Amino acid sequence: MKSNSPVIFLCEAGPQTGFGHAGRCMAIAAALREGHGRESVFGFRGERAAARKIEDAGFKVIPLSDFNNWNFDTESALILDLRIPLEQSFFERAKAADKLLVSIDDPTPNRLHSDLAFYPPVPQFHELDWNVPGNAAYGGTIHRGWEFIPLRKEFQLADSSKAQSSPPGILITMGGSDPHALTLKILHALKSVPGEWRAEVVIGPMFNNLDKIDRIAVEHGKQVKLLHDIKDMSRPMQKCDAAIASFGMTAYELAACGVPQLLLCLSEDHARSASALHASGAAVSMGKFDRISEQKLAVELQNFISDRVALQSMTAKAAALGIRNGAMNIANCIESSLAP
Repeated sequence: MKSNSPVIFLCEAGPQTGFGHAGRCMAIAAALREGHGRESVFGFRGERAAARKIEDAGFKVIPLSDFNNWNFDTESALILDLRIPLEQSFFERAKAADKLLVSIDDPTPNRLHSDLAFYPPVPQFHELDWNVPGNAAYGGTIHRGWEFIPLRKEFQLADSSKAQSSPPGILITMGGSDPHALTLKILHALKSVPGEWRAEVVIGPMFNNLDKIDRIAVEHGKQVKLLHDIKDMSRPMQKCDAAIASFGMTAYELAACGVPQLLLCLSEDHARSASALHASGAAVSMGKFDRISEQKLAVELQNFISDRVALQSMTAKAAALGIRNGAMNIANCIESSLAP
């Protein structure tokens, strides 16, 4: 199995799922290529804009409508980054074809069929049932920790030491699609935040309310700048003094760059995952977005931006997580499992 046969990633991306799943798969694929000379192919379902980003990174994309219909062929391993349970027949065919199965941060029963499973240190992990129907226990290997969060190469090389600027620079980044228009909510709340500050707003490839964002950005004047078509997100992250973000892979990328962050969460599951960063002292999580009034958000924003001592503390604690090398750590584990 140590041949040059490719690894297959099965993942999806869209307005509701965001780009984070595909992004972390790209990070692992890049680590496999650069660290081990192994190529990757993406079995993908979702938005064309997301598929284009994968292709632009140099990986082949095979569009899929149903992951269960994957035809096992010459691949060495399948890496699953999905939120939908696959059929039992899929795993029976994978086993018959002697394929290594890897799952990434998987809460579904798919993980029970994996040979390798990787997780961040979030509280939900402790609630997963690892008893396999018909067997005593899970037979694979579980890797869990900050060091197994797969980030793209630019974040592995990021400089997490930061000197604060004046006025403070705030990065607003709500993911690739921002399905609940949190960017607008933040920009409206910032109208009530006094003092000097400047903000850069990342516009994702799947945003659908650009006209409204443009209008409110104009109202803010020179304090707000919109960033379109960002090729390397680590650059604006390393330039900013703090960030307001939607929880997801972006939060881990910000931590790798040593950026203090105020997090809004799209779901209760995201809020629970964000609690691990909050508990570490590297971020402040406000919980689920729809429970935060604009008035409360404005107060929290003001407190967050103005507390320089707290921001410095968050920078130090983010750097202490050792969160950068997850993609290569995962790639190394996969290659070790493929060794004859």
